[in-house]
Amino acid sequence: MFRKCCALALCLTLALMPLALAENIPSDQYFLRAKDALVLLAQGQNQQALEKLAFAYALPEANDEAFLKFVKDYLPALSEETVQRDVAVCYWEALSNQYLLAIPISEPKSDDVMALVLMSPDFETFTGYAALSWAEVSEGTATSEYVWWNLEYEPGTRALYAD
Repeated sequence: MFRKCCALALCLTLALMPLALAENIPSDQYFLRAKDALVLLAQGQNQQALEKLAFAYALPEANDEAFLKFVKDYLPALSEETVQRDVAVCYWEALSNQYLLAIPISEPKSDDVMALVLMSPDFETFTGYAALSWAEVSEGTATSEYVWWNLEYEPGTRALYAD
């Protein structure tokens, strides 16, 4: 009886181990929500962008109006003509104990391109925001233990699309 119990416990442990060791990763939907919101902000469709982001603000003084003012003040180059929706990266920042999802507002051809950075504790809820240069984002990804690219930027590459 003891051997059967031990064998059963061992089987259960081995069966559940992949679930315990599975890495939590951001979904494509997580990236898509943020990129769609950035495009909507560039088009001036602020209410729809806010609905996509559905912030659960971490700070009491934070609200949707403050976010829209932040975008206007810190991302003035955001425009419908230059907004990009391909490149995005999510990485763990130990200092804030959150995942940072960074989307450059235009093609990140230089380190000076600004990125909208959305903070999340769980790949579901956005709790804060920031604006960082692409150089700062690159530095953050280089020093982070966990990095996920939705589409990594590779300058000079061309994408072929079938008609």
